[in-house]
Amino acid sequence: MATPASGPLSLLAVPGERLGWIFNDRGLYRRRFLESPPQLGAVPARMVERVERWEKGRGKRSLIPIAVGAGLGAIVILCAVGVWTLTTSGWIAMTIIALFLTAVGGVVALLANLPLFLSRRALQLARHKVEADYAQASTDWERRRQEYDRAQHEAVDQMVEWGAAAPAEGDRRVDIVGGTTYGWEAVLTVYGGSLLATRGSMLLVDFTGAALCGELIQLATTTGRSVKVSQFPRELASIDLVSGLTTDELVDCLVEAIHGDTSTADRAERSQDSLLLREICEVLAPDLSMARLLAALRVHNGRPSTLTTAERDRLLELQPAESHQRLRRIESFVSPLATLGTDPRTDPADLTCLVADADSGSAQQELFKDLLVRWLASQVRHEKVGSIVLVGADGVNHRAVERLSTLCERRGTRLVLFFAHLREEALQTIGGGEVALMRLGNHREASQAAEFVGKGHRFVISRLTRTLGGSETHTVSDTEGEAVSEGGSTSRTQFYRGIVWTDSKDWGTTRNWSRTVAQADGTNWSDAESLQRVYEYAVEPRVLQDLPDYALLLVKGIGRGSVVQAVEVDPALVTLPRLSMEPLDLPPLPDPAEALFPAIRQPAQVIVSTAYPLGQEPSVQRATEVHLPGWGEQ
Repeated sequence: MATPASGPLSLLAVPGERLGWIFNDRGLYRRRFLESPPQLGAVPARMVERVERWEKGRGKRSLIPIAVGAGLGAIVILCAVGVWTLTTSGWIAMTIIALFLTAVGGVVALLANLPLFLSRRALQLARHKVEADYAQASTDWERRRQEYDRAQHEAVDQMVEWGAAAPAEGDRRVDIVGGTTYGWEAVLTVYGGSLLATRGSMLLVDFTGAALCGELIQLATTTGRSVKVSQFPRELASIDLVSGLTTDELVDCLVEAIHGDTSTADRAERSQDSLLLREICEVLAPDLSMARLLAALRVHNGRPSTLTTAERDRLLELQPAESHQRLRRIESFVSPLATLGTDPRTDPADLTCLVADADSGSAQQELFKDLLVRWLASQVRHEKVGSIVLVGADGVNHRAVERLSTLCERRGTRLVLFFAHLREEALQTIGGGEVALMRLGNHREASQAAEFVGKGHRFVISRLTRTLGGSETHTVSDTEGEAVSEGGSTSRTQFYRGIVWTDSKDWGTTRNWSRTVAQADGTNWSDAESLQRVYEYAVEPRVLQDLPDYALLLVKGIGRGSVVQAVEVDPALVTLPRLSMEPLDLPPLPDPAEALFPAIRQPAQVIVSTAYPLGQEPSVQRATEVHLPGWGEQ
């Protein structure tokens, strides 16, 4: 096995199939600090009652002693007035007595209210103690809460945040529907790298004309794997798709390509073409090739041929009078592939890529596609192939895809199909394995995809991918420039009558031109609120039309039920911390009564259907009908 080289791309070449990664919100595992905060205590009720009780008689206890003292003083003064012979010293004595009696009344009033003052003081001291105890308890509670939160943060911080999204166990195929060229390139890099590391050799066919496997080729090269790339139709001579086919397989392939999915009324023409081609191929066997087949068709049409005389004679004996038009039609299909396999490259490689040219016509690819699918089937049948990837499989006959899919499943080969649209062939094909839905621009296709998944199910993607999708800019620039510069100078010095002067002249020419071509595409939308680091969506046609480039919905079978996983496929995610290259076996979420963010499931994965024993119904609300409070609300 090749040893991965250094660099971000080599990090993807790790065993274990993965379409991308699922964001698992670590915050859902945080628990609340369940200890209740301290409450402000209360002073003893008896102390309050005592103060209230002494407050009620305060007026009487104050007024009566004062009034009695003042009254006695007044009586003493009146008595002194009644005594005419009273001396001055006597008046002074009587006045002092009167004032003393009044003061005694005030002192008695103060003594009578002394319990009230003492009760108030005791109550104040009790309240200060309660407040001090509350402040200390609050400080201790806050310290325990901070320690608990710190422990929770440290525990959650150790958890893995990104888990690999892997197809279900087994060798069923994976259908990827929709998406953009950027999204497909990301999936090919991530999933293709894992397939190379897990299953070994890969056959990849790209019908898009955009050469989306460039980054995968770079990954294979940097990890020490051999790569063979052939372009068609430019390099048809190096691609041999016929030598591995039997006569019956080649005839069936040609007939399927010529007639396609026509009605049952054309069965007779199918049979006639099949019989005619089989007779011709039997003459050419065992040296079958497209060039020899085209030469045989030209013999029947009376044109020069490179076949031997014996072969031409045998072919002319087979020519029926009414087959001229039929042979001309077959020749028109075969002639674009006349050079196919004339100079084949048979060197084996870990990654074999057949890439369509950007300017190749679709009509020329029809027969080539069917031949290629037949050749892939023969490779699976006769050689050990780890995985087969068809990019742009929309035009491939669904019956050929089903046969190839069945053969791959039996031989343990992973088959991956990329469909740009959810139309015709794709509608008749998808569902035979895992289905991954990417952005579907057409509203009808998006509606069909939403019906396939089941509307209303909620899922989330991370803010990272949501931000990439919400503000997309893909820029291509081409700058050319050239500069020409010319220059020179002259100088002349003269002497005349002791005077020296200098005459100089400089000149220069500068010319510069450049050409810059730039293209930018941008899309912005906002249709959800975020909580923490996630965005929630419901499976609806509009949502499928606005999915970011690097997001897909994987409809995955588990047992007899199925789930939908929100997968993010940006290859740059491999450089993030807390990322696992294996699927995560997540621990159960905390009880909603204890969780900081109550949830009953990780929202990146939702259950679509679950099988229950006969006669039993689920006793709890389905997880797909419950979502986190505040997520997705407007």
